[in-house]
Amino acid sequence: MRELNEIRLDINQIDNEMQKLFLKRMALSEQVADYKIVTGDRVLKPDREQALLEMMCERIPDNLQPEYVSMLKGIIRVSRMHQYSRILAQNPSILSLPLQERINSPKNVVYQGLPASYQSQAAQYMFSNGAKLHHVATFEDVFRHVAQGNADLGVIPIENSSIGTINETCDLLVKYNLYISHSHINYIRHCLAGCPNATMDTIKQAYSIEPALDQCQQYLKSHGLERCKAANTAVAAQQVRDWNNPTRAAICSEDAAKLYGLQVLAAAINDDKTNQTRFIAVSRQLSAQPEDNRVSIIFTLPHHQGTLSSVLSMFSDHNVNLTEIHSRPLPETPWNYRFHADFEGSLVSENVRSLIFQLSEELSSFRLLGSYHITSAPEE
Repeated sequence: MRELNEIRLDINQIDNEMQKLFLKRMALSEQVADYKIVTGDRVLKPDREQALLEMMCERIPDNLQPEYVSMLKGIIRVSRMHQYSRILAQNPSILSLPLQERINSPKNVVYQGLPASYQSQAAQYMFSNGAKLHHVATFEDVFRHVAQGNADLGVIPIENSSIGTINETCDLLVKYNLYISHSHINYIRHCLAGCPNATMDTIKQAYSIEPALDQCQQYLKSHGLERCKAANTAVAAQQVRDWNNPTRAAICSEDAAKLYGLQVLAAAINDDKTNQTRFIAVSRQLSAQPEDNRVSIIFTLPHHQGTLSSVLSMFSDHNVNLTEIHSRPLPETPWNYRFHADFEGSLVSENVRSLIFQLSEELSSFRLLGSYHITSAPEE
């Protein structure tokens, strides 16, 4: 048996030869890119790539074909990436993004719920420079008011650290042609609040919005409380005040309990004491600034083997950190999905623009949802 160090020397020699061949291949890729700049031809050629894979595998033993195909696909993928980067560097206008000035000092901001709701708190934190805050009944009302020009921005929750993505918000981002311009993370501390004559012994039902009920489900089970839906945490507090029924309580913030004249029967009842919700502001304008640290997109893929894996590899290829991805079903097309993805960066960054160019060229459908900066409230 050969010594390991001796084997490694041979591997190093082969790797050096492969490096030289790689550089030659990338130089040829640049020539291909230059040709396509002149002709306007597409970079991605699925039929050509498939024919190349089949031809090259003819001389590879069956037991090594999976490994070889994986390596060759990677080389082809980074070759395309290099072509996209070269094309974009020589012709930046080929990636046309409808960027407009960001609204950082809005006149009117709309949110779902009532004053002292968590959405209200997030809106006040994000736009504390004199913006008028208006509340509406539903999440869709927020999007509708912004889309119709009745408000400059709308504040809406998009994900929670305990229960994950808020699917209704994601679906509304698809339905309405709006963009994410700001984002803020708030600590969520639910309390159980009842009317002045209520006690823990009298409470039988807890009212709140469904995500808040989910975030307190262990507490509700342990105390035998019935889950009852309300439109919003602050709406629940207002209803409990109006009912003045000692058997009903609201799950809300302590600010809401105070505003609506309720007594706090139990504080910090959420199961996860580190519970946080990320809110977004939606705008009619797509904007980008150098200090942005998050980009959001949605896309669909052909239903073929390896398509999602190939897309995910692109983020690493472009040195971009993918922070979140989830799927939502496509209406009227069972078992097909659209993907929502967030990643670190800004639309003004060179590597992000290169990634966006490649994704927009290669995916079945692609839409930018926004470039923005995520802020966080200090932990109390």
